[in-house]
Amino acid sequence: MISLIGILVGVGASLLTDDSDSARTAKLQSDVATLNQMVALYLSDGGSLAGLTSPQAVLDKMKRTRPQSEWQQHAGDVSGRLLDVRLRARMTSQPDNSNNPRANWDRTKQRFVVNNATGNAVSEFYLDDSLAAADFGTETRGKSAYAFNSSSSGWVWGTSVSNSAADYLDPQPFSSPNPATGFNPDETTTASPSPPSDSSGGSGGGDGGGSGAPSQPTLALLPMPLISPLGGTFAFNSFPSSLTLSTGGAPDNVSALMYSVNGGAWQVYSGASIPVTPAMTLQVRNETTRPAEYATSRTNTQTYYRLTSGFSGTEQGAWGNAIGGANLVTSIQNSGTTSTFKSGNTKLDLGNGEYLDAGVENSLSFTPAAFGNIAPNTWFDFGAMQILNGTTFYNSEASGVTLSVNLNLTQPTVNVTTHVDLGLVSTTNTSDRLASADIVQLLNPTTDFTVNIDGVQYRLELQWVSLDPSSSVVQGNNLLVFEGANANVELRARFTSNY
Repeated sequence: MISLIGILVGVGASLLTDDSDSARTAKLQSDVATLNQMVALYLSDGGSLAGLTSPQAVLDKMKRTRPQSEWQQHAGDVSGRLLDVRLRARMTSQPDNSNNPRANWDRTKQRFVVNNATGNAVSEFYLDDSLAAADFGTETRGKSAYAFNSSSSGWVWGTSVSNSAADYLDPQPFSSPNPATGFNPDETTTASPSPPSDSSGGSGGGDGGGSGAPSQPTLALLPMPLISPLGGTFAFNSFPSSLTLSTGGAPDNVSALMYSVNGGAWQVYSGASIPVTPAMTLQVRNETTRPAEYATSRTNTQTYYRLTSGFSGTEQGAWGNAIGGANLVTSIQNSGTTSTFKSGNTKLDLGNGEYLDAGVENSLSFTPAAFGNIAPNTWFDFGAMQILNGTTFYNSEASGVTLSVNLNLTQPTVNVTTHVDLGLVSTTNTSDRLASADIVQLLNPTTDFTVNIDGVQYRLELQWVSLDPSSSVVQGNNLLVFEGANANVELRARFTSNY
């Protein structure tokens, strides 16, 4: 036994010391599998995740409960809540250095997926105790896929059918033309007819009622109503002011056209236009008034997002957080319009107190650009960069630096600082001009800037644009500056929306 315990402890220790990346990946895959089961339950319970693209928005939607007035008719967990209210998704803008997989919400497939795609994604799901007392509200969902009792007063395990009273002392069929004389213990069992086979190869009569048991009638499903215009993301000047509804061809006098705004109470559509507000979610269904003949339609859900009219503001840049080798030498000037960062020792020790001074260190200068009425998802000039590839010695140049840009926006009114992380790679000089070029890496092309307007989240994205191909070239997020060149570069930006 002691030997066995020792083996188990050894196995456990090896697991604990295994690659933490593998452990995080295994946990993420397990969490995604569990969440997809919850998504399936939520959708089958009449919930809708249409129009959602943010993983956190999907989680928060499944934290809602059903109104107490629906609990009697609800087959399943009484509240209807499927997730712990503390559950949160930790978002990252890019994969880590090991390119570990992250989770995304696939709104086409209506499920979470794990992949190595770039952009915003979930690095992990975790519990935030600060949300323990949070209330995510209630929602009235569409018709559940579960079977439930249709009686207005009974519970789901009750019955809404009243059978005629049977005489258990004389178990004979009702309305039989030849009443039985009672129980006969000597009666022989007649041969049962072969059950009819269906197209799938199974046998009929699965309800135990025998070949004479009546089958349940199939109700005609009412068509899903139509909404005009459909939901989506609209430019500021194209956002609809109102909506109209139609039954989608439902027969007359068999249903009521019902709608719900932002998960509120269902109400009868009067025929008048429905006002639209940004980030509004509208649900519509044809609710049967003749349940013996027709089933309530599926729910049509549309969400309406309005992009802001434009972004305007000014900037102020400042360099800081430089890193480099053991002999790092830096010089920073953050005053005035242009901010400048220099690094490296330009003096080569020749011995005997003599030095050769190359005189030109590596240098980066940033001059911000004001901008006005920039439409979302449109590239614009964020600022001018002047980058000098100098000559330095003794591992004294910087390998990284951060440009902090204070954004003073007037439209919308917000003041926030975003950080641009740059990697600086100094290459060995050879006869190959391109291979000898120093590299300025844009490490976070999707910055930490975010702002929410009318339910839409905007992020700031950056890219390089070389203004002089003879001094620099762009390769993705890398800017290659030729040896000895003073490159003029534009730092281009855009405010991207999540819808």
